[in-house]
Amino acid sequence: MKTNGTLKTLTILFLFLVCFEAKIFSQPEYYFVNSSLVSGTDKSVGALYRFPLVKAGVDATVLINYISPNISIQDFDDNRNGGFDEAFQPRIRAAGKTAGYVEFVITFVQTGTNIPMPQSEIPATSIDVDGTLNKTDTMLEFDEYLTPGAYFLDYDLISTDIRYTYNTGRVMGKNFRGQEKALIDTMAMEAMFTVVYPNASSITVRIGLDNQLTNNTVRQRSVYFKRFRFTNSFLPLNNLVSFAGNRNRNGESVLNWQLRAGHEYATAIVEKSTDGVSFSPAGNLGMSNKNSAAFTDMASKNSAAYYRLRMVDKSGKSSLSAVLYMRSPNMQASGKLNVYPSIVNDNTNISFSADNTGNVSISLFDHSGRMILNKQMMVQSGTNTINLNGLNKFNNGQYVLVVNENGNRYARQLQLAY
Repeated sequence: MKTNGTLKTLTILFLFLVCFEAKIFSQPEYYFVNSSLVSGTDKSVGALYRFPLVKAGVDATVLINYISPNISIQDFDDNRNGGFDEAFQPRIRAAGKTAGYVEFVITFVQTGTNIPMPQSEIPATSIDVDGTLNKTDTMLEFDEYLTPGAYFLDYDLISTDIRYTYNTGRVMGKNFRGQEKALIDTMAMEAMFTVVYPNASSITVRIGLDNQLTNNTVRQRSVYFKRFRFTNSFLPLNNLVSFAGNRNRNGESVLNWQLRAGHEYATAIVEKSTDGVSFSPAGNLGMSNKNSAAFTDMASKNSAAYYRLRMVDKSGKSSLSAVLYMRSPNMQASGKLNVYPSIVNDNTNISFSADNTGNVSISLFDHSGRMILNKQMMVQSGTNTINLNGLNKFNNGQYVLVVNENGNRYARQLQLAY
């Protein structure tokens, strides 16, 4: 059974309040209704559709870019059988014993034109990524997003039915539990994940099925263009997405950080310490209308130091980041990857010597080998220091931290104890 998300009957006041709070946080930014075929053959490769006025002054075009063999589109955008007007909802058909996808290119344009219109961010949330699993046959849904340029991924780390695969230029979330959900439901966060593209006008998503059933299957899918608050998100709740640093050629500390779009911070004050206890301001940067910034501490040449960010909002209220430790380049480190401290309460520092400037993935695995955290980070050639926080949401015990650089994996063990 599918639903359009409207609460028909109120039986428990608490349930209403929970749903109301979730709705407030997740007010839609886009509406995908009333599409029309602009060119090409309906439901075929090359077909181009337009959704008018997905938001004020903005249309969205959707191009069917590729369809795998034995996969077809039954309905281009089906809102009649449940789900949400705020989502793009194709109905996909897969033949028996078939795995494949339909690739859609979704572009935001000025109303009535084909002129791309960059958005401050495009949040795409895959909903109801579920399936069926038994001893002989399985059917598992997946969505794969192409990720040129900057992006970040958010999902519930503790309760999830989805396994994530990272490849160059794309990230895929695929159901692995095979537990069918009754609804296209934004409360079933274990079957959801969000990919956010900052400053983009277009995204490409592959909406797919791995159908190992004997018979054909038809599945309604849903991509909702809104962020959601995941209970056990690995993105900090204080709007600080990442805080990292590296040494430049002069041996100076270069700090960089990224904030969620829509934050209300006015100023970032960089605070510095030589002992990790007493901090004093080292500089400040205006953050209004900025989602990222960098700061070079020219007084730190070749010397160890501790850093933290004091983020001040428009009302004058401030909040502190975790502490980032930059070791002296003269200190000897064993190997490319080091973690300190290795006995962790809430946060730790990762020191990684990168061969080249580029993206690396940082993953944390529990004792069973299950990946419970994954972050994509930009590093510079040479020694980089990255602060990893929010670890106290996981249970005490032994974990393995892995950094993947261009297919090369480097691992260190750490222990959570609090």
